Amino acid sequence: MADQYLLGTIMASILMFVLLVGFWGCKRKAHLAPVNRSSCAIRVGKGGTGTDVIVVGAGVAGSAVAYTLGKDGRRVHVIERDLSEPDRIVGELLQPGGYLKLLELDLEDCVDEIDAQRVVGYTLFKDGKRTRLSYPLEKLHADVAGRSFHNGRFIQRMREKAASLANVQLEQGTVTSLFEEDGTVKGVVYKTKSGEECKAFAPLTIVCDGCFSNLRRRLCSPKVDVPSCFVGLVLENCLLPFPNHGHVILGDPSPILLYPISSTEVRCLVDIPGNKVPSVANGEMANYLKTVVAPQVPIELHSAFIEAIDKGSIRSMPNRSMPASPHPTPGALLLGDAFNMRHPLTGGGMTVALSDIVVLRDILRPFHDLHDASSLCKYLESFYTLRKPVASTINTLADALYKVFSASPDRARNEMRQACFDYLSLGGIYSSGPIALLSGLNPRPMSLVAHFFAVAVYGVGRLLLPFPSLKGLWIGARLISSASGIIFPILKAEGVRQMFFPATVPAYYRVPPPS
Repeated sequence: MADQYLLGTIMASILMFVLLVGFWGCKRKAHLAPVNRSSCAIRVGKGGTGTDVIVVGAGVAGSAVAYTLGKDGRRVHVIERDLSEPDRIVGELLQPGGYLKLLELDLEDCVDEIDAQRVVGYTLFKDGKRTRLSYPLEKLHADVAGRSFHNGRFIQRMREKAASLANVQLEQGTVTSLFEEDGTVKGVVYKTKSGEECKAFAPLTIVCDGCFSNLRRRLCSPKVDVPSCFVGLVLENCLLPFPNHGHVILGDPSPILLYPISSTEVRCLVDIPGNKVPSVANGEMANYLKTVVAPQVPIELHSAFIEAIDKGSIRSMPNRSMPASPHPTPGALLLGDAFNMRHPLTGGGMTVALSDIVVLRDILRPFHDLHDASSLCKYLESFYTLRKPVASTINTLADALYKVFSASPDRARNEMRQACFDYLSLGGIYSSGPIALLSGLNPRPMSLVAHFFAVAVYGVGRLLLPFPSLKGLWIGARLISSASGIIFPILKAEGVRQMFFPATVPAYYRVPPPS
């Protein structure tokens, strides 16, 4: 009996020892191993074990910031609603300034192997006249130019680049809300691809969920304007009048854009003012494109334009504009179209997003530990100041040019439109200056305002030559007033002080914070 008791005691002790070793080993493994983000139990673990940054969205901004921060050694968890290849009719033209940012972020190879096309300038068309505007690329490396491509192919390359880093994890899921404690964002609540609700924690959450963001209201004061809609077509197997150029037709009632997106395809975007477009289902849209738009398309592209309409692959999307109006929030930051939008006429959105990521990367580099949310939030406020010159210049130019390039029953507004075309046609600094602004190569607010009012003054001069008249003086005065009415509200929305008189960079940006 004693022997049986002793044997039982030994067996129980061995079992207890095995259980204790197993328990200790599991804890150690959980502590040392990379976070298994397929396990909700680990995601719910407080403190965001294994994750420094959560990125919501894996579009251009989300993928680029994930790769950039991952390359700097951060552990990044990206949650994207749909990881299949996107199919959009915008986000297809990257300006040279944006390509320079790709180079700076080591992402330039993302335009390789997707049949991307070099873009070296624009051609403007108005009333049968044409003027060609070249990017000022003479002093830059030969590879620097604009790039146009299928948006989805580019994004997939960006996602692949981000996922190539061992410390970056892409997961398909839908973020439903930010998770907060005491006013600090601690992470996100999301549903996995299988529908399971989970929480993910990290000291910093970067929201990049695009123009339809359902999270931005907590982090900014969105004032979204929808001035027009784009109707998109793909023209196949045709040659543009000027290869490797974007084509802008100053049509009636508003601009028409054409640019290559592959070696055999040309994207056509027809702008329709307002937020309603003719119905595609009942043939109204096809009729509108054939009767109103087709006669304004260059003759070289007319047949391909009609064929694209007859194929029926007509798509539309609203064009949104939204100035950046952030609420600095501990633990969270907005980027991309969720944060700031401008009319897509000038193709500046990706340039702004990539420029913002360069600024953010440089700000975060001194921070080895992101867990001090209040200090990090205060430190990140400098981001909103440092991004302003580039972002606001591109935003203001896009929204102002759209208003200038759109036809109007107002004589003064149409004079401004004609003056803009003629001013750019002068060549020299009159074309290279504005095109440097548009391309993101010279994002200087003062240069933008100078050229804008130079166009207005040039327009007044045309009205007063060869001899001034009362009618010419009256229309000239209205032209100046119209120009002011276009640009000053945009500048006010962007923030005049931040654009032209940026505050001294705070000491907490100049001096690296303690680790």
